[in-house]
Amino acid sequence: MKILHISTSYPKGSGNIYSDLDESIVSLGNSVEVMFADPSLHFKDGCQNIIQNGVKILCVPVFRLQKVRVVKKFLSFISMPFILKRALKKYLSKKSYDLVIFDAPPITLTPVINAAKKLFKCPVFLIQKDIFPQNAVDMGMISKYGLFYRYFRNLEKQMLGLADKVGCMSQGNINYIRSNNPQIDAEKVIYFPNAITVKPFVKSTERLEICKKYGIPNDACIFLYGGNMGIPQYIQLLSETVRHFKNDPRIYFFCIGSGTESHIIQNVMAAEKPGNAIYCNNLPRDEYNKIAKNCDVGIVTLDPRYTIPNYPSKVLSYLEYALPVLAATDVNTDFRQLVENEAKCGLWCPSTDKNVFFEAVEKLAQDKQLRETYGINGRKYLENNFDALFWAKRLCELFSR
Repeated sequence: MKILHISTSYPKGSGNIYSDLDESIVSLGNSVEVMFADPSLHFKDGCQNIIQNGVKILCVPVFRLQKVRVVKKFLSFISMPFILKRALKKYLSKKSYDLVIFDAPPITLTPVINAAKKLFKCPVFLIQKDIFPQNAVDMGMISKYGLFYRYFRNLEKQMLGLADKVGCMSQGNINYIRSNNPQIDAEKVIYFPNAITVKPFVKSTERLEICKKYGIPNDACIFLYGGNMGIPQYIQLLSETVRHFKNDPRIYFFCIGSGTESHIIQNVMAAEKPGNAIYCNNLPRDEYNKIAKNCDVGIVTLDPRYTIPNYPSKVLSYLEYALPVLAATDVNTDFRQLVENEAKCGLWCPSTDKNVFFEAVEKLAQDKQLRETYGINGRKYLENNFDALFWAKRLCELFSR
C-alpha cells in the first residue's frame, strides 16, 4: 500500500505514537509519506523534505498550535488548511495513494482531507485523539452557544462524514462519538488505541547517577510528571501536591514539561522552595527517557470539568518503563477502567478530591511491593495491547480488502 499521512503532531528525530505507527507500516512492506504541519519552520525557508526511518516527510511551515494562548491557537487553526492545501497541490498532486491517514485535532484539517480524498480517490482513516470543539467548551475556552462552537462543530461533522473509518482510543470514545453523531454510520467508528514500538524491557542501572545529578535522595520515592502543562492537564492539583508534601523527605517530585499553565508549578517552586521537587522546562528526549526509567511512579492529571472521555497518551511512556500510574481525572473518562481494572497498573481518584490524591501518594510512597506489582502489570498490558506493529497490521488489513 502507498499511504499519505497528514499530521500536525509529527516528530523530527525522536519518536511518538504517529511515527511509531508509520514506521511499523513501512516495516510491513508498505510506503508512507507524511505531510507535516511544522511550526518550527520559517515561512521564508519554505517546505523541507526529509526521510526518517524509511518514512518520507514533507515539512510545511505553519503558525504554532501548541503552547500558545487561545486567540493565537484559533488563528493558527483557521489558517492551517489554506497553507496545507496549497502544499498538497504543489508537491503531491501528481502522486497516487491507496489510503490517506489523518489525526485530529485539529479538525480544521477537514478541507485538506476533503481535497486529498477527491485528488487521490482513495479511502480516508481518521485517528481521533481528542474530541473538539466539546473539549474547548468543557475548559471554558468557547461557549456552546457562540459562533466559534457552531463553526467548529460543523467542521467536526464534516470530518467524521469524510472518514471511511474513525479510530478511537477507548470504548468510551467510541460510545461518545456514536451517541453524539447519529448522522454517521456507527459501524465505521472502531477501536484504534494509542500505541508505540515496544522495545525489550531492561531495568535501568543509572538511578544513582540520576539522583546525584539532580540532587535527589537515593531512597526517596520519585514521582514523575512528564508532558504538556496546559489547561486540560489541571496543573493546579500537581502544584497543590508539591506544596502539601514539601517537607516530606520520603517523596520527590520530578516535574518535566511546558505549556500555558506551567507557570503554576513554577510559582509554587519559587514561593515554597521545596527541597523535594524539581521543575524542568524541556529536556532532550534521551535525557527524559533516562529520567523516566529511574522514577518510581508516573502521574496523570486531567481537569475535572471534562465531559468527554479524554484519554492521556503520556501513560504509554509510564507503562513502557514499568512505572505504576497515579491518576486523577474527571469521572467521564474510562481511563479509570484501564488503571484499576484492565491493566491493574496503579491508583485512580477523581481530580476534584485532592485529599484522596494525597493519600494515594502516601500509599505508593510507602509500599514498594505494591509499586512493583503495578509496574509489572502495566508493562505486560502495554506489550499485549499497545504495540504499534500489531495496530499497523490491523490498519493494513482494514484497507487492503
